[in-house]
Amino acid sequence: MAVKFKPWLNQLPEYVAGRTIEEIKKKYNLKNVYKLASNENIFGPCRQVRDFIKNNGAEDINYYPDSDCRMVREKITSVFGILPENVILGNGTDQIIEMICDCFINKDENIVIADPTFLIYEKSALKCGGNAIKIPLKNFRQDISKMSDSVDVKTRILFLTNPHNPTGTNITKEEFENVMDIISSDILIVMDEAYYEYLPESDKIDTIEYTKKYPNLMTLRTFSKAYGLAGLRVGYGIADSKIISALNKIRLPFNVSSIAQKTAVVALENRGYVNDVRDKISEEKEKFYSIFKTEGIKFIKSYSNFILVKSGEKNAEIIEELLQNGFIVRPGENLGIPAHIRVTVSTPEINDKFLEQFVKIYKNYYC
Repeated sequence: MAVKFKPWLNQLPEYVAGRTIEEIKKKYNLKNVYKLASNENIFGPCRQVRDFIKNNGAEDINYYPDSDCRMVREKITSVFGILPENVILGNGTDQIIEMICDCFINKDENIVIADPTFLIYEKSALKCGGNAIKIPLKNFRQDISKMSDSVDVKTRILFLTNPHNPTGTNITKEEFENVMDIISSDILIVMDEAYYEYLPESDKIDTIEYTKKYPNLMTLRTFSKAYGLAGLRVGYGIADSKIISALNKIRLPFNVSSIAQKTAVVALENRGYVNDVRDKISEEKEKFYSIFKTEGIKFIKSYSNFILVKSGEKNAEIIEELLQNGFIVRPGENLGIPAHIRVTVSTPEINDKFLEQFVKIYKNYYC
């Protein structure tokens, strides 16, 4: 007789992580491999963060971390002009998303999401016995109007992402304000802003300021992307104190390591660095756009640090040849957008190498 798992596990979609550098090196016998699949900041964290980890990384690791993440929360509150009771920390925003669903979703209740979007929303809702109302993208953008109209009596959460993953498109301030005015105050609206720092200043929405006006709004941000701390797993949420209090009741103790907490503080103290990264990425994206336009390769203009590229019916062959040449990209099939690849914008040197190989491979199939 075999052990019995919960039946809903059979319906749970599987998150397919990007392939690792070491895996590809070994498989193809390569010396140099470039990972352009997971939207990490390839420039890495700022110098002050590197120095801190190098000189202080092992300090006090024999003690449990501060379960309340006081230092990070206080730093976040000083930066954004809010109170500590408005902030929660997680092992990445993934964990906070899970906590949100655990707190709000009962059996047969639902969330409203774009399709495709970040898979963790749906997984977290299904785990609670709920389900997801999926609204197809419209011209690669979230169909904000239809998502709002699809909220029903069983909806508990509306998840929005800005910039959107996997397309890199944005939500305008007008679209956001329309949602806040239309949606009932008893439904939680989550703005997942994992790539917020990559937005041009003119396109940013100060959602944290809006949380002071709307007690049903929650903003999620992370240190994994622009700050370059993906390996430390630190995300944070900002919302009304009643929401944060509820989340803290189910939050696991010591969920953010001491090294991660201290490093996040240093990163915030040097947060001007992310603007430098954004500017470099913006400059590099223009290089991609220029070459793609010249070669007749279709792409989606991105407000983040990645670009969705149409690679067509030969997508699998192109991805395989890229791997053979040491470039890991994200297959669109894994993201719900077949015949495309998602490419992380890297350093100028790596981008040049990638573009040279990609254009050559692409033209071999289509020209």
